[in-house]
Amino acid sequence: MTSPARVATYLHDDPLPAPGAPAGRSVYGARVAVDAFWPALLRHGAPGRYYVFHDRATAARSRLRAAHDRPGNERDRPGTELTVAEFPALVRDFAGHPFRIWHDADGDLATAVKLRARYAARRYPITATPHVLSYPELAHEWALRLLLADTVPCDAVICTSESARRSAHNLLEAVAANLRTHHGADLGFRGRLDVIPLGVDTEALRPGGREAARAALGVPPDAFVLLWLGRFAFDDKADLLPLVTTFRQLVADHPERELLLLLAGGGPPRWGRTLRDWAARLGVADRVRIVEPVRPADRRTFYAAADLFVSPVDNVQETFGITVVEAMACGLPHVVSDWDGYRDTVVHGRTGLLVPTYWSPTGDEAYARQGLYDSGDLPEHFLLAQSTVVDPQALRAALHTLISDDDLRARMGDASRRRALTHYSWPRVIGAHERLWAELEAVADRLPWAGPRRTDHTMIDHKAVFAHCPTRTLDGTTEVTVTSYGAAAASGAFPVPAYVTAIGVLRLELLRTALSVAVRQGPLALDELTDVVGERTGEPAARITDHLFWLLKQAMLRPRDG
Repeated sequence: MTSPARVATYLHDDPLPAPGAPAGRSVYGARVAVDAFWPALLRHGAPGRYYVFHDRATAARSRLRAAHDRPGNERDRPGTELTVAEFPALVRDFAGHPFRIWHDADGDLATAVKLRARYAARRYPITATPHVLSYPELAHEWALRLLLADTVPCDAVICTSESARRSAHNLLEAVAANLRTHHGADLGFRGRLDVIPLGVDTEALRPGGREAARAALGVPPDAFVLLWLGRFAFDDKADLLPLVTTFRQLVADHPERELLLLLAGGGPPRWGRTLRDWAARLGVADRVRIVEPVRPADRRTFYAAADLFVSPVDNVQETFGITVVEAMACGLPHVVSDWDGYRDTVVHGRTGLLVPTYWSPTGDEAYARQGLYDSGDLPEHFLLAQSTVVDPQALRAALHTLISDDDLRARMGDASRRRALTHYSWPRVIGAHERLWAELEAVADRLPWAGPRRTDHTMIDHKAVFAHCPTRTLDGTTEVTVTSYGAAAASGAFPVPAYVTAIGVLRLELLRTALSVAVRQGPLALDELTDVVGERTGEPAARITDHLFWLLKQAMLRPRDG
């Protein structure tokens, strides 16, 4: 028996890579969260059929399998079915993939709305989870597209924290106000902004294994380890030089402790070199261990080896901070900046300590150079971060408190683990998604399909805009005939080139059918050939025409008068 249809998604190739970042060196929380979401949904979501679409289904299956087969993941629950298909298959047969909800784990709500408007015959909820809101190009690529999109009240942006929700609201309002003031356009986002945190695998990430972890990392058994885990990126994550400076003071404050600052992560090599040089200049190079790169699969080893987690994030790029929650799951107390999504996750005085942050009242210098040939809009992030202060005295005091008080650390570690289980375990997070989807489905059921619709302003009619480019445009009355090369390919003497079918653009079987019809019944006018092929394949005329012109391109067909 076929399982009831449930949730569908498009699996993006590379979740939110930072501009200019070397591949394979950085740990991105967005990538960790996105790759973990779908296996968690299959494991903890309601039974039913789930759809994953991708331009290359084989690559999508491999990526899902890699995420699903990580230690701690169990088999999907009974009654759950996963269909992985190429995205063009959905476009060709939208009704044949009867999902009820579309969720984009990379935050691309506008494209999902466009898909619904173009192909669907009913309203269904669309949700999307953005992971970064600070890059200036997002004012156009994300906010403006949402304002222009045909969103409805059953659509929701799922923000990972209350701070992220406020940021998303402020960004949408700022772009809308600019459009009203300077362009006379009155646009508003017609969906919702909801808050559901990111989840972590609290089975795989759990307390224990300290001795083995320290042996694996070469950490002395008696050392007191302060751990940072994340990207080394002063421009879009955190400036760690003040932490190293504070650590030097802590070494002097605690001669009775063998303090070790373990900085684990990755990123542009210059940042790791900067940290090493600074530790050497301060005379604590032997107490500061820098490990890069760190594979996502090895994160638990670092948490298990640590006594205390520290994260002085200072960047507007941060919306949630998944490493803090991972540390919680592993039973670590933490000292983190009072910043952005950390306020949602950390309970000050109970699971850890928040360090006050300050910044200047003006960002004129950063604002002035946004988007001006600045390689990924990171310089303005760097300028903003360098004027954001994570109070050095408060940071030192907080770390001193937890280094000095073994009982307090133990209580906070226990409270952290409980909080991770209660709020951020995948069963809790997936349950929150299920409740939201059920609520949005009820809203969708009350919405009429017909009604005022916003025009899709992101479409380009290339045949109109670039009509002057070709020497000639062939119309449907143009007769085409098979070339000797095409006849040989139809007989099997030559293969039909199939490279375009590998990326889902054209279909090999349709190409062969069109060529066979042209051999047997040609010469025919393009419209006639299209009709005959359509009768045999059931494919729409526009798709057949694209395939016929590809055969013309490959010299298998030719215009009779050409």
